Amino acid sequence: MDSYFEKGTRLKGTLWVKGAVHFDGDFEGEIYSSDHFVVGKSGKVLGNIKTHDVTNRGFIQGNLFADNKVSLMNDSRLTGDISTYHLIVDEGSNFEGRCKMIDEAPKTVKEEIESLERPVPKTVKVSKAPGDTKVSTAGRKSFFPLKKSAGIAAVVLVIAGVTWFYPKGKDGLEPLVKKGYELVAEKRYADAEALFKKALTVSRVEPRVYAGLGDIYLEDKRYNDALAQFQRAIDLNPANAEYRIKQASTYSSKGQLKEAVESYNQAVQIDPKSGSAFYNLGRLYLEQENIDKAREALEMSVELDATSFEPHEALSKLYSQQKKYGQAVAEINEALKLKNDQPALHLALGTLLLESGKDDEAVQAFKKAADLFPQNFSAQIRIADWYYTKGMLEESLETYKIAETLDSNNPEVQARLGKIYADKRQNKKAQEALEKAIKLNPKDAQSHYQLGKLVSSEGKLGRAQSLLSNAIALNAAFAPSHYELGMVLLGREKVELAKDEFNKALDLEPKNSNFIMGLVLALVEQKELDKALELLLPISKSEVDNPKVFFAICNVYMKKGYFTVATGHCEKSFELDKGNYETMNRLAWLYAKKNINLEKAFELSSQTLKAFPNRPEFIDTLSEILYVQGEPEKAVEKIQEAIKLVPNDPYYKQQLWKFKNIKPNSPA
Repeated sequence: MDSYFEKGTRLKGTLWVKGAVHFDGDFEGEIYSSDHFVVGKSGKVLGNIKTHDVTNRGFIQGNLFADNKVSLMNDSRLTGDISTYHLIVDEGSNFEGRCKMIDEAPKTVKEEIESLERPVPKTVKVSKAPGDTKVSTAGRKSFFPLKKSAGIAAVVLVIAGVTWFYPKGKDGLEPLVKKGYELVAEKRYADAEALFKKALTVSRVEPRVYAGLGDIYLEDKRYNDALAQFQRAIDLNPANAEYRIKQASTYSSKGQLKEAVESYNQAVQIDPKSGSAFYNLGRLYLEQENIDKAREALEMSVELDATSFEPHEALSKLYSQQKKYGQAVAEINEALKLKNDQPALHLALGTLLLESGKDDEAVQAFKKAADLFPQNFSAQIRIADWYYTKGMLEESLETYKIAETLDSNNPEVQARLGKIYADKRQNKKAQEALEKAIKLNPKDAQSHYQLGKLVSSEGKLGRAQSLLSNAIALNAAFAPSHYELGMVLLGREKVELAKDEFNKALDLEPKNSNFIMGLVLALVEQKELDKALELLLPISKSEVDNPKVFFAICNVYMKKGYFTVATGHCEKSFELDKGNYETMNRLAWLYAKKNINLEKAFELSSQTLKAFPNRPEFIDTLSEILYVQGEPEKAVEKIQEAIKLVPNDPYYKQQLWKFKNIKPNSPA
């Protein structure tokens, strides 16, 4: 190697050089070399090169005219056209331009150099960091060797002045750039790209053009192309922090978070007062769950950028994750001072207030979001949820209906509508909403469960079993699904399978008394009455105000034939829940069997039949009361109503025979 320009050297003008040259500095202008010109890894050339051989390991922005060979090595970048006899392109090189292969070697560069009339050279500054070295050259064809401790210096002739590399149409560049960015703002990306590419024909050294192309490619999710353009902009203007922010954003979109953090940090180093850089860095750290660094960056952003609400919003989210709700609310309020017309901020405030236990203030924030933007789906859902948790079903229903008008195909809305309709006992509407929710989202376990309960209550046990089985397949950890399926299986007389489901529910929630009572029902069917009592009696001591427990104990003792004990527990259940028709009917039946309190029994039975006139078991109780009161004819007439409802039930036929053939005992 005859000459070596080390890293840090900067030249501008026209460079004429003999021999093999290795260039690791920065050069702007035009280069003529008679031998082999090598651009090293740190080298950057903005201009055209005419030589015998050229090898690029760094960055060249300009056209290459090689008498013999052009070699583009790994990690090199070239923007410009090539004219050469041989071309070698290494894997990993980046080349953007056209290539013309020469059929035969033209006049050598050496001969061209000898024939060219060169202008009189001027003194040129060659700067290095640290320290500058001044190099002066004189004479048209004289070359003076310069010795340096770092290596052999080049004999150079640098002619200052503007060369043809610099576009003469500079005045035409600015309108193209300006219009290109206007088109990007209007999202007319194809037109903007065409305009920026036209600008490249005017100048290939304008960083704004490459940054504009990068914006377009990033929007189009062409991340690699975007990165290449932003890198060119950075190469041309390393001190521009905004280009590094855009580069970081592209890396982040690609999932290359480490590179994104590095680019953001570089932007911060270039511009320590860039609130935008700190904000984006903070968001990235937040995504990586690096809470301490995220907080530090976002706090810097808030301090530096007093006009932007986004840093306050991001900082609020961070505090919320740490359950520091007071600080989170304070930050979102700061954001609202800057952007009070932003529905999302009011929604965020409402959510934080809910989590802080300030429900009334929260709903006001949600209403504010809905007032600002009635079409805001999230706001309507939040308000509807709040009404529902407060037990305000009518208000919740109306708000969900508004949400439905905004998005009728939202499975979440349909599922919630179904639940509310079910709670209001509007079964038809509930079923329609839940069916739609399942159709929209077949993997919604809750909707399968809710619909399964609903059709089970209507006696559609086959469909209920299918729906509840689906709910369990989608979410086997939801205990109520196992319980409801157990009840359905019990109704279908599949007692062992029912026991399995009750036990699965109890495995998930061992102390749930409803699940225990479900298992008790299965045990009663299998006549395991003592085992059933072993499960129930401890609960009656721990849940002394639970009417369902005492009613279950009543039924077990009744099955055992202990009517007196059964009556006591049934009376306790009725005392705790006077509106339960099942308890009323059972107590009236026990009074009839014991031939006591018949007037009270008749009153209770009449209430049950007024509410449910076609329940055969309720009709049977009244017929039993009439029988023991000494009115067998009325008893026969009443039991015949039950037989009409269930003609094949042997128990009611047996009751009919008894009423006709056996004289009742006198009341006690």
